[in-house]
Amino acid sequence: MPVHQFSLLVQSAGTALLFVVFVLLYQKIRRRAFLDWIASWAFLLASLTSLFLLPFLGQGRLFFFFLHASVLAHALLLLRGVRRFRDERIRSSKLELLWIVPIVGLSWWTSLESNLVERAAPVLLATAIAYVASGISFALLRGSPGGRFLLSGSFILWGLERIGLAYAIVRFGGPDRMPTLYQYSAFLAMFLEMTIAVGIIILLFEASQAQLAAEMNQLVSSDLELKEKGIRDPLTGLYNRHYFNDIIRRELASARRYGTSISVLIVDVDRFKEINDVKGHAVGDDVLRFVANYLTACVRESDYVFRWGGDEFLIVLPKTDAASAGAKAEELVRRLPNIPGTDNLQPTLSVGSATHRIDVDFPVTLAEADSRMYQMKLVRKRERAERERDRELLGEADRRFEPAGPSRS
Repeated sequence: MPVHQFSLLVQSAGTALLFVVFVLLYQKIRRRAFLDWIASWAFLLASLTSLFLLPFLGQGRLFFFFLHASVLAHALLLLRGVRRFRDERIRSSKLELLWIVPIVGLSWWTSLESNLVERAAPVLLATAIAYVASGISFALLRGSPGGRFLLSGSFILWGLERIGLAYAIVRFGGPDRMPTLYQYSAFLAMFLEMTIAVGIIILLFEASQAQLAAEMNQLVSSDLELKEKGIRDPLTGLYNRHYFNDIIRRELASARRYGTSISVLIVDVDRFKEINDVKGHAVGDDVLRFVANYLTACVRESDYVFRWGGDEFLIVLPKTDAASAGAKAEELVRRLPNIPGTDNLQPTLSVGSATHRIDVDFPVTLAEADSRMYQMKLVRKRERAERERDRELLGEADRRFEPAGPSRS
């Protein structure tokens, strides 16, 4: 068997192997680019088989038309697959069918030529252009540097091999008259096809690893989001009562370890029930959100604000003594601005503070703060009742001493 035929047989085996690789990859990874490459390498395998059988089938025009059409279809489908591999969002268009025209035209034109040089050289140069363009495209592709280097280098070398083979045909004529080095060019092509397969597998492996990492990050983010939702009050966005248990255990342990103080404030919105009854629950919800934002803005980043239940809030103040806690309670009461939408039912805050002592359980500290808050609430309620009574008395006095109108005669 001549050397060039044996090298064609070896390349055909490598092409068949790469064809199988593309089929297996498409079964695992449903990327449309692999469909183009499966078709492309099927045409390449058909052309190599035709070349191998050339001595037995003769050199008729239909044979060369089929041979050249297979090679050009291989080049076209290769480029389309590379384009789709770079961007999966690209959709097929009916206009792409127009590429059949130059393929058929060039194949028919070269098959009419009687000279081997005029037949083969244009087709070899067309495939060389396709291979070099594919190499440049893979060089510009995002992904593994190793995979991109193998793919771009292999395609560019394959393009140079096609150019060298075209030169050899122009220079020496038929394959049997070429120097031995050129007759072994199919071995180089087979080796390059194997490196192309390795490069694609490396790219896909890197892409799958990146996708896996992205999915893991998304799972972690979703888990954190779910956890965050589990510890947040849906109306105000503050920490909920359930999360308080985790926080207070940690802060009490820190206070015992470093000998620092920890204080709590219990905050109640005065007149909240009246606002709900008169203005409606939507306004009541707005009031709660406003107070939640106000409390968060008035404390340190190291403090914790919880929605304790209903219209009550709890603030944990780490590293805060009794005097500082009392001052913060007075500040919260004093600085509350007017809340939009409440009109003449402007609420106030009742705040009770307490500092934890190591010789008592923490629920005792909470009860102490709650008691002080309740005392302040009662005082404010009495003050409002007195103001209402005074206004009513003043109104009656004004009506009693109102001057009478002119008498009628």
